[in-house]
Amino acid sequence: MAPTSVSPEFDKVGYWSPNTASIDWCENNYVVTPYIAEFWNAISSFAIVAVAAAGYFLLPKSCPRRFSVLMQSYAVLGIGSVLFHGTLRHKMQLLDELPMLYSATIVVFICIETKFGKVGQWVPFALTAWLIITTILFSTTTGTLQSASFQGTYITMQLCMIYFLRAFHVQRRAIRPNPMTSRVIRLATSTAVMAATVWLTDYRLCVYVNGVSPESILPLNPQFHAWWHCFTGVAIYSASVLVIYYHYDIRNEQPSLYLWKGLLPALSIPSPSKTKLQ
Repeated sequence: MAPTSVSPEFDKVGYWSPNTASIDWCENNYVVTPYIAEFWNAISSFAIVAVAAAGYFLLPKSCPRRFSVLMQSYAVLGIGSVLFHGTLRHKMQLLDELPMLYSATIVVFICIETKFGKVGQWVPFALTAWLIITTILFSTTTGTLQSASFQGTYITMQLCMIYFLRAFHVQRRAIRPNPMTSRVIRLATSTAVMAATVWLTDYRLCVYVNGVSPESILPLNPQFHAWWHCFTGVAIYSASVLVIYYHYDIRNEQPSLYLWKGLLPALSIPSPSKTKLQ
């Protein structure tokens, strides 16, 4: 847990006090307004909502519903993050963390079906059971146990996604090389690395970077967790676009990647008639 008593700045009482979340991030609480516990962390969470909304509207119209549900889950995640950081209440924390787990599970399910084809009812059943168990675990525990179990579970799901993406890339690169996929992979990887770096700095070195404690080496708090929201929003979105791309590419449906407005990766799919002609 990030320190909460290194200076009086962290002990300010606001509208939502007392804090009941299992973690209090490094941003000084109730500094900007007494109605928002972590102002910059809350405001930056809208970046996730914005990326998710863009991804939803950029999806090809013919995409299966699971892809639109995935983008919607990212939007719910972003809204939950706004509520969590704005209140630092345990119930709002669940609205942030549980959508993270659900969206990661959707990605893993898409990857499994992309890799192995239709796998019957046992996979959805197993994943649903997994979500029920983890939801109960995260909802009924607090403190270090809750925080550590969530982080471990989410990281495991992310590693599964990385494994599948690596396998897809190696397989398809040998058959149909696409320089754009490498570009999107670099974007996802670089933003993920930056996100992890600022998150760990904020989480582990708060006392040295909060701008208010005697040990701080910085005069102002650089709001590393807020930057985490921006970087991780782009990273998970880019990785999701790759997952969707490989879903079509492995089926030889000739998908293509492009950068919308020169910024966000997006996917286009030729109409079925054009695919047949090729």
